[in-house]
Amino acid sequence: MHLEHDLNAYLKIELDRVVEDDEQQSRSNKKHTELMIQLTDKKASKAAALAKKVLRWPIGQTLPTQITYDSSEEQLIVVGPTSEAVVPFPKSKIDSLTATAIAKLGVTAKAKTFSSFAVNPIDTFDVRTVMKSIQNVIENPEKEKRWKQLTEKLEECSNGEASGALSAIEQTQLMDAIRKYADDVDSDLETLDAMLVAVVTARILSYRNEDVFLRLCVEKQKTNVVEIVLNDSARVVSEFILAELLKIAAGKPEDERREQVCQVLARNFSKQPMTEATAEVLTVSESIDIMTSLTEIYRELSKIDISGKALALITILMDAHGSRIVYEDKLHQKFAAVSNFIIEMQSLVGTFARLEAAIEETSDSLPASNVVIRINPIAHPINW
Repeated sequence: MHLEHDLNAYLKIELDRVVEDDEQQSRSNKKHTELMIQLTDKKASKAAALAKKVLRWPIGQTLPTQITYDSSEEQLIVVGPTSEAVVPFPKSKIDSLTATAIAKLGVTAKAKTFSSFAVNPIDTFDVRTVMKSIQNVIENPEKEKRWKQLTEKLEECSNGEASGALSAIEQTQLMDAIRKYADDVDSDLETLDAMLVAVVTARILSYRNEDVFLRLCVEKQKTNVVEIVLNDSARVVSEFILAELLKIAAGKPEDERREQVCQVLARNFSKQPMTEATAEVLTVSESIDIMTSLTEIYRELSKIDISGKALALITILMDAHGSRIVYEDKLHQKFAAVSNFIIEMQSLVGTFARLEAAIEETSDSLPASNVVIRINPIAHPINW
């Protein structure tokens, strides 16, 4: 018995009966027949099973005559005259193995593409060479030469020509390979640095995978890579990365710290995620250092949007570390400048509140601004 079912242009499912010799059959007390399900690479020069699974078929029942794949339910259906079996077969696994099969194909004949039918057309960028280099490092992330080749290819598309070329699965596989290479103590540091910069400038990762990538860069202290993204206003940075940048800023001299804090303030962030991120990433002492810089930025900068964000970030840091600051006696003196600033702001808010209340109380007796009142003068005779 041998059944086949094509999944796509690269993979097929094969179903065969596991054959046992007479001696094994005599020893076996199995009450079922074992069938072998194999996911096979159709394009491989030699038959290669990418995945295997044993299916137990009731003994005495007629063997299956048909296999089909239900993509909506993500399951393989094995059908016989009297029995039917359903085997879970996740589509994500099929996509992953398809990508692996494609990676093993090697370089095909390269065709030139052009931007137009002009007399002297301009060659357009061929993303297939980049894809091949990416698949090479996914297949074997330990080879130094493959990373150098990938870096060269990514540098050729630094304007985003390869953006969107990778599927979500391929991006995840690439991130796994980058992680392995970055963690390898034998990796060449120059190649690693160049590769990280090339990946981020080529914009081949989506937001979610790029966030994982940036966290790796922060972990490996490659802040120059993070700053490339931070300086690009069109790219979104998560609150966790912003919190990590604040942590790095807290350890810098005052001038450099303020500059990096201003970079963070130039980005958009939400209160709740930023509160959670700063509570997780920053220590109480680092939080006070950042708040001190924020008070100076608020007082000195004339830009309303930056000043407003500085005040908002102070509030966030107070929410994240306020209770801990109270119990840290040795940090009270360090917190004095921030505390005085908060008192000043509270006093200012109180003054405005009292002024507003006073205006409301007198609003009935005093005419409001810019109100036209009709006057009817009365004529009085004058006696000479």
